[in-house]
Amino acid sequence: MLDFLRRRVAPAVLAFAFAILGPIAPATAQTALASRLLVFEDARELSTAAQAALTEGMKSPDPRVRARAVRAAGRFETPAMTSLVVPLLADPDADVRRWAAIATASSAKIFTGAASDGLTAALGTAAPRDWGVFAAQLGRIVTASPEAFAKVEATIAAGLPPAAASSAGAPAPRRVGRAADVARVEGAARGLEALTRVNGKVATLSAGTRARLVAVIATSDAPGTQAFARARRLALLTLRNDNAVDGALARAAAKDADDEVRRLAVLSAAAAATPDLAVINDADREVLLTAGLTDPAFRVRLEALRGWGRHQQARNCQPVMTAVGDANAHVALQALDLLGSPCATPATALLQQQAETLSAPGTTWHRSAHALVSLAKIAPDQATPLLARFAGHPIWQVRMYAAHAAAPAGAIATLVQLGGDADDNVRQAALDELARLKRPEALPIAYEALTRPNYRVMMTAAQALAAEADTAKATTALLAALVRISAEDRDTARDPRVAILTRLIDTGRAADADRLAPFLHDGDAKVADLAAQAITKWTGTARAAEPEPRATVAPDAAALEPLRRQRLRITMARGGVIEMRLLVDEASATVLRVAQLATRGYYNGLTFHRVEPTFVLQGGSPGANEYMGDARYLRDEPGVAHNRGTLGISTRGRDTGDAQMFINLVDSPRLDHAYTVFAVIERGLDVADGVLEGDVMTRVELVAAPVR
Repeated sequence: MLDFLRRRVAPAVLAFAFAILGPIAPATAQTALASRLLVFEDARELSTAAQAALTEGMKSPDPRVRARAVRAAGRFETPAMTSLVVPLLADPDADVRRWAAIATASSAKIFTGAASDGLTAALGTAAPRDWGVFAAQLGRIVTASPEAFAKVEATIAAGLPPAAASSAGAPAPRRVGRAADVARVEGAARGLEALTRVNGKVATLSAGTRARLVAVIATSDAPGTQAFARARRLALLTLRNDNAVDGALARAAAKDADDEVRRLAVLSAAAAATPDLAVINDADREVLLTAGLTDPAFRVRLEALRGWGRHQQARNCQPVMTAVGDANAHVALQALDLLGSPCATPATALLQQQAETLSAPGTTWHRSAHALVSLAKIAPDQATPLLARFAGHPIWQVRMYAAHAAAPAGAIATLVQLGGDADDNVRQAALDELARLKRPEALPIAYEALTRPNYRVMMTAAQALAAEADTAKATTALLAALVRISAEDRDTARDPRVAILTRLIDTGRAADADRLAPFLHDGDAKVADLAAQAITKWTGTARAAEPEPRATVAPDAAALEPLRRQRLRITMARGGVIEMRLLVDEASATVLRVAQLATRGYYNGLTFHRVEPTFVLQGGSPGANEYMGDARYLRDEPGVAHNRGTLGISTRGRDTGDAQMFINLVDSPRLDHAYTVFAVIERGLDVADGVLEGDVMTRVELVAAPVR
């Protein structure tokens, strides 16, 4: 019977079933209520039954149930629940108070009314740790006016240490003190970072608040600790958001004991200079970048190298050429990429030497592939003789880089060859380059690509057919592809279907309307809407979308309990293990999906296809690209901060997770409350730092958690 309840056919059926059968569920009434709350949260439809369950849950004697209820209420993002959520800011349980603050901010559309007033009032009596949580959430509410911005700013800035000045007028190091102060200062800095990022066009920070943030950056940690490191990072990010990082502040931050603070300081110097940004003059910039190039932390060196490429490479290329030999592969690859731009010292010989070292399968290929692309940009005649070797290499990523090199080299025959490659990612790269070059050879490759199983290459094909003069031919092929992938019944087919329908709007005619008419009732509202737009344009008669959402399967709360005693482990083919603690309560549906897939062996043998060393790793796609994942979308479950070492779920819009995972390699507060975090790395973060594009996950499995 419970299995029946977990299958949602319609809200009315769900409400009736829970009303009749809820009391006879196994285990305690509170456990049954928690299960119902998870189902309603996943459904994301605030029905009468859902509101009743949320209300009951927020009044539960069990703090875990209250936390579940208030967390679910916040994910509806509606002010309708605010009157129930705000009182829980004073709940006896700290976890409930934290989720109440998150839910309050998520429910507030603008800084007026009960939500923002509730958070502001709660700050007045909060203990330091709660104060930091509440301030962080208050900062992310949209403000409508400079006056509202100033009110929030003053409230949050009160949690920062007072500005202190040395006799020279520069910020003086200041010890804040107790551990509780760390939470308060970090929360205030997080709130101001969100305020300046979300509301930066409304107003800027006052001079007083800027001075307090500078004081945070100047606050040193006790020897051997990193207590205030995250607060300093957030303070520096806030001042960057506010265009208030000058040379003096950047130089001070570049000497910080925390490598991420140093990276952010160098990033400020590396940024493109624009009239509306605080100016770091050329002398300060060169000092910062030069020091950054020899920093012990590779991410700092990487950021400095990018800045050098932007600001200094045209007059002095030697640091970039030297970085090709960096011990860290990420730094070396960045240097090779930069050498594809004009350089004061010719780099042709170095690039050719690197490209010619292409090794056999089973060893790394990255330096050679990056070198080939850069060589093709600056010396196409010298790159061309090497193309055949790369285009015929057994590793598909090498062939993909060959496509990117063939375009600047003008090697059209190589692009045509790669357009028929056995791997669809190689086809996509070749087709994309041919279309960008406006070559007629792109069209036959595009038609063939529409018959392929890979969604990414299909999207590129639909875009490439914009150049097709024979619109009837294009329409026939596009409609056939649309019908074929729609029959697969995958949520994640949305992107290629949208790309196809977008092209069909321009190529179709009235005679094609009957074939498209069934899509007016598609399960995906976006697809149905585009079908309506197309038919309306073709026929001149307005047609409305009438989507019919498919039935979905709700998460099984009972299956969560064993996962509290398990870890997710990734074993990498090149060596090393990454082991994670699952956030069972914070991201229940996501944890369940990932655990189920891992148990089935879904991730075994898949790769990390996206590697951005100062941002994220992304992997877990059967197609090794961002458009191919598990068939059913996951609901977003935001609320946990995207700090370094957390794992999130990749999406392409709200509630479109396809079980591809990403690892945060740095703190990324801009992702907070937008993307799910479902796990935290407990072992192997250094392994993640060393992952290269295409590295294989031999096994992804659940293992017993260590006994503590």
